[in-house]
Amino acid sequence: ALLALASFAAGGPVALAQSPAAPAASTAVQPTDTLSRFFQWWNATFLVPGGYTAEGFAQWFTPDATLVIDGREVIRGVDAWAKHFTRIQAGGGQVEIVVPFKQVFQAGDRIYTYHVINSRRDGKTSCMLAAGHAELRGARIASIVLVRAALDPAKGPLDPQCWTD
Repeated sequence: ALLALASFAAGGPVALAQSPAAPAASTAVQPTDTLSRFFQWWNATFLVPGGYTAEGFAQWFTPDATLVIDGREVIRGVDAWAKHFTRIQAGGGQVEIVVPFKQVFQAGDRIYTYHVINSRRDGKTSCMLAAGHAELRGARIASIVLVRAALDPAKGPLDPQCWTD
């Protein structure tokens, strides 16, 4: 897996899709992998108050699906997925997982991703890079494992997909 991720990070031959910097929505290639399609649903649902439900997450996830961020399990089970993201949604602000991803590829039952996460709350905009993988069980996601790094505009240029206002 590490070799695949290293090849992926280097833009190796296993990459299935790579988005251009900040593509216009009308010209973006529509992704076909399950993880990208899930995050498209997630982005749209974020705009609907109360839209995150266990039934909604069950369309995408196994009943015991986990989310691990930076080495820590933060969610287990579709009920917890709904509660976690409802809490974030109710906190105000905006969040966007940029789809299409910067890079994505599938190897067996794993989908590897490198993508941008934008957020805005209380007038403050932030941007993160995230990399990791989703483990599939059948047609559903059994786990998502991500590492994230916040980008600081004071330390250098932001990724072109980051919000700047």
